[in-house]
Amino acid sequence: MPTLAVVTTFPPNRWTAYAKRMLESHIRFWPDNVTLYAYHEGEKPTLEHPKIKFINIEDANPELIKFKQRHKDDPVANGEVDEIPGGVRRDPHAGKNDRGKGSYLWDAVRFAHKTFAVDHAIKTINTDYVLWLDADTYTFRPITTEFVTGLLPQDKLVNFLGRGEKYPECGWVCYNKKHPKITEFMQYWTDLYTKDTIFKELEWHDSYLFWQCLKRIAPNDGVDIGIGAGAKGNHVFINSVLGAYVDHMKGKRKVKGKSSKSDLRGGRHEDYWKNVENYDPFSGVKFDPKQADDIVSKVAKGKQGN
Repeated sequence: MPTLAVVTTFPPNRWTAYAKRMLESHIRFWPDNVTLYAYHEGEKPTLEHPKIKFINIEDANPELIKFKQRHKDDPVANGEVDEIPGGVRRDPHAGKNDRGKGSYLWDAVRFAHKTFAVDHAIKTINTDYVLWLDADTYTFRPITTEFVTGLLPQDKLVNFLGRGEKYPECGWVCYNKKHPKITEFMQYWTDLYTKDTIFKELEWHDSYLFWQCLKRIAPNDGVDIGIGAGAKGNHVFINSVLGAYVDHMKGKRKVKGKSSKSDLRGGRHEDYWKNVENYDPFSGVKFDPKQADDIVSKVAKGKQGN
């Protein structure tokens, strides 16, 4: 049977908001032989468990540090619009609804973390498959290795949640480490940052860049597991086969701690979804209003959805 590891990352100020809960659900519902590698910034979280391994993302990725240092003081590289002398520039024709506005679509520094976490994991973790899973997810029932690896045939490179002509939803992406193009794919993706060629792309966030890399390097080796979800361009994660096991607190849903029944586009019969409107994800503890304001403000900077 193929072996599997799960990878995620999160900023320090999101540990209590949602990341801790995601890791705890992994401990409870994922197989004992599936380790979750949590790439963190700053101080290591205090959670200890054999199924969790923490890795300092900046210690593990010197090229990430270099990229962040080069562009940390450039508003445009951080999704804003105030240009500085010698700074990077958006393509003036890019963006549609977000053109001329502050938006996550061009927050290159923020989304660099995911790329380098995946790259480090693929290079260092000794498993057949590496699954990227966003830290704002929650596994609500037992999930098996066979289910996860069964969604990615051994002759394919990656799977993803497709959304028609739009770039995929990348809250779940599984990578086949044994595929002959895995090294070329990851090199092309990380080169966008190490060579600063990311700024020649129309958009600079992870989902768009992943989509471009796949189309350029391995256009016939991706598997769309979003087909048939009935949520083209919307909340495809929970409407796909993944929704039988995992909820994704996409966007402002992080504040609520769950998706809503109104997010569903078809029949879901799991007990979690039958009772989701009455489910209290925070066990009666009020969500930190400062966290809520920060999350909502970030979501507001970008109208196209991610």
